[in-house]
Amino acid sequence: MGKRKILLSAILAYLAFFICTEAKAEGQDYTIDLDKVVVTASRIEQIYRDSTQNISIISEDEIGSSGITEITEVLDLLPSVDILEYGSTGSSRSVHTRGASSSQTLTLIDGRPANTPRDGVTDFNQIPLSNVERVEVLRGPASNMYGASAVGGVINIITKSGKEKMHTELLNKFGTFSTKLSSLTHGYKVGNLDYFLSYDYLASHGHRDNTDYLSHNVNTKFGYQLNEDNRLSLSTGCYDAEVGTPGLVTNEDLNDRQETYKKYIDVTYHGKMYEDQDISVKLFHNFDRLGFIETFEPLDKDTQQTKVYGTDIQISQLFFDRFRTAVGTSFQEHRLNSSTSDKHTYNLKAFHFESETDLFDKGSLKLGGRWDDYSNFGDKLSPSASMNFWLFERIKFHGLAAKSFRAPTFNDLYWPREDWGAWGGVEGNANLGPEKAISYEVGVSGYLHKCLKTDITYFKTKFRNLIEWTVDDTWWWRPENVTSVTTEGLELEAELALREHLKANMNYTYIEAKNKETHNWLIYRPEHLYKLRVIYSPTHRSDLGLSIIYKTKRFANASNTTELKHYCIANANYIYKYSDTVHFLLEAKNIFNRMYQEERSYPMPGRAYYAGIKLTF
Repeated sequence: MGKRKILLSAILAYLAFFICTEAKAEGQDYTIDLDKVVVTASRIEQIYRDSTQNISIISEDEIGSSGITEITEVLDLLPSVDILEYGSTGSSRSVHTRGASSSQTLTLIDGRPANTPRDGVTDFNQIPLSNVERVEVLRGPASNMYGASAVGGVINIITKSGKEKMHTELLNKFGTFSTKLSSLTHGYKVGNLDYFLSYDYLASHGHRDNTDYLSHNVNTKFGYQLNEDNRLSLSTGCYDAEVGTPGLVTNEDLNDRQETYKKYIDVTYHGKMYEDQDISVKLFHNFDRLGFIETFEPLDKDTQQTKVYGTDIQISQLFFDRFRTAVGTSFQEHRLNSSTSDKHTYNLKAFHFESETDLFDKGSLKLGGRWDDYSNFGDKLSPSASMNFWLFERIKFHGLAAKSFRAPTFNDLYWPREDWGAWGGVEGNANLGPEKAISYEVGVSGYLHKCLKTDITYFKTKFRNLIEWTVDDTWWWRPENVTSVTTEGLELEAELALREHLKANMNYTYIEAKNKETHNWLIYRPEHLYKLRVIYSPTHRSDLGLSIIYKTKRFANASNTTELKHYCIANANYIYKYSDTVHFLLEAKNIFNRMYQEERSYPMPGRAYYAGIKLTF
């Protein structure tokens, strides 16, 4: 890991402890909240301190004080989360968690899967922050609860609901690259009925030729409280966007365009029939249409359309205030209608079980597993065991061992056959099996003087049968289950409430992600990742934020002969609260105008400025 890196981490931890101790000595009481509610780990509401896995929680207030307007910017400040971007607003984004790829990281919106079965990844452009109440990020495997794709972690985005006080918010923001953002939200609760409505408009010329972006995003959520313990909700939404796709800066194509249209419907019942019981039933449908226009004259357009129909049911019961058990079942049908690879369908059915035992108020032990049966490649079992143990009410030890998997995508299975003659060709492989992984982690968390939360976690994952596109003797490219990979690393995080108006979060991630056969690094995995976020509120009317990300070099090809240089990026924002209803916003990105790349031959934007106003009624 390097002595200098270890020394720097130790110094940061010591300084945090020293400052916090000083605050305590002055009689201050700025606390880190351990009683926050989380739902991702077990699909039910639990207290944060009781979780056996590492979970980061970003609240609506924290999002608001940061001045951030894109969901990936929120995620990018978390430990072990690495965001890879292809450019400016509207470009594709990949989220790596503990070295796992985007298709190995599950994204949920109110518990509804958002990864498309086409390529297994999530289009984060479809998720407006105006509709987000909080974000929970579970780091580590969770296939025992959620099945496929939950290998590196789970990102669960909880959307807003209407409140008893009517609330309307209008945000307008303008900036570099002719960027314009407008959002309008409205929510209210009348008796047992509540609703929340949002509309978002985002447009930008982009920082390169043919990187312009235009999107419209509408989301609605209606809830009805049947009685004190039972609630029914309905969520719907649609996202319509068009973006230019110029490709590599070394070989630009100024005619290529991409059109995206998504819509969803989600019906959820949450309640109970008996005391200490929790029942949830979810029915959902996701629709995704991706169109790629290569040239305009004559029009050459490929369209990929996917549909997902799903049902999730879970019943949880607490016995004797010590033992909780949960059982659940899921069913999903995935459909593809492609202009290049025809129509295809597969379905899955699943059953999961989990038991959690309270260890005499000193910790908990959790055992569980999930059985998934796919119509195209068979079944898969994902067991898991995790625990935590508290010492002196200040130190928590936690550990986990689990199996997880990723199912092959429609692109892996049915990529259209392209014959290049003597030069071979390319096609999918309908005989692919799932990627498999087994993970271990152990860590310790410290909660000192109510103003400092620290955590250090060691993790290791062994992957087998990773899907990789390989070439045979006739120069034909096909995906195969061939690769074995090991990722291991260390997470170090410190969250501080330094003074009444000053908060900070520092985290460091070391990760080693290598192919076991070639001993080469996986592409785009930095060995070291440093992050700092500070929010200073000199008065009750103003917030000043600063974030810094330092990322070491990454290899850009499998043979490790090409690398991307290290970089350090700083962003800042300022919010002035003129009144309770009028807020002025200022933001500067890439303050020092660094030239860098997240993906080879896709340069990132330089310095950019934004200003806006938010009105609340």
